[in-house]
Amino acid sequence: MRSGGRGWILVAAAAVLGLATALLGLPGIDALSSDTCQAFWLPDSNEPNNNFAEATALTNGVPKTGAITSSDDQDYFFVDIPVRSDVRVEFVTGGYLRDGSLAFQPRGSDMIIDLDWEEYDDDGSFFARGIIGPGRLFVIVKAGMGIPSSNIYRVTVWFTEAPAPNFSDVPVGSTYYTPITYLAQMGVVSGFSPTYFGVDRLVTRQQFAKMVVKAAGFPVSTSDVCPFTDVPKSVPGSYMDPNDPLYPDHYIAVAARHHVTEGVGNNQFAPYRNITLAQVVKMVVSTGLELGVWDAPPHSYTPPFTLPGDPFGEWVRMGAAHGLFDGYPGTYNWYSPATRGQCAFFLWKLMLACGIVLV
Repeated sequence: MRSGGRGWILVAAAAVLGLATALLGLPGIDALSSDTCQAFWLPDSNEPNNNFAEATALTNGVPKTGAITSSDDQDYFFVDIPVRSDVRVEFVTGGYLRDGSLAFQPRGSDMIIDLDWEEYDDDGSFFARGIIGPGRLFVIVKAGMGIPSSNIYRVTVWFTEAPAPNFSDVPVGSTYYTPITYLAQMGVVSGFSPTYFGVDRLVTRQQFAKMVVKAAGFPVSTSDVCPFTDVPKSVPGSYMDPNDPLYPDHYIAVAARHHVTEGVGNNQFAPYRNITLAQVVKMVVSTGLELGVWDAPPHSYTPPFTLPGDPFGEWVRMGAAHGLFDGYPGTYNWYSPATRGQCAFFLWKLMLACGIVLV
């Protein structure tokens, strides 16, 4: 008898909720998840999340609901992408017009970049997909042209580690396959195309400065002012890399601040000059020293190869003592330009020493 009474109470409650749904134009009860119910009874349980700093955390693959309850309300959500990943985002407005957008903050940077992955439906819903990471993905929701209300929307983000790159010039089993794959998946380097890396191409000094700063995870921002007079400035409307407004001067500024480079003298960096193998090793070992993972070896230690002359010899000796050259196939032409494959190898060894690993 008591069980039957409880059943009538539930039926009555459902009827009341159904009537409210019909009158207010809210989603039907059969469409409400536990999160949605929370959003129904509390118009937006995520508040305050009106800016990047207060963004609500998302869990991989778990839907999150919210509501835009006033014209000046903005909802920010974030999810941390640990490695280069295949990311999918679903934004469902439930038929009520809303403005949703995506932004991304690369790991080690305070620059937040707008993404244009979205393909919108009439009500502002969208499904988006792309390869990105590591870093923080944001989903931003606003009223846009819609009317603020307690009507709920749903956000879901899924990410999985992106498939290993398939560079035709870096086949499985080749000397640089593991380092290049590792760095590409960590977002430190990319290919000239999805199938071509350019393993034997040469690297300029400004290109390598960006690589080593990204590998180390040093934060980079527009407030980092380059001390060298010959480095081109990245300014709106004339970015050297339209996809990276911090390149090259802000990366070089960070490299200088962390004692990774002192330039070539006379307040010059020589950004367009090809970097030599000796310079690559010096910058990598300087970074390891700055991060505290390497130190000076015993005076008695001698590597099993001929060292370059000053000022590079001691840096090479330090790297060798800490295994930087273990597995390196050669060559040891210290003053010849370094290839992209060689640069990837030494950055890979640095990241392994720092414990920056794929997870």
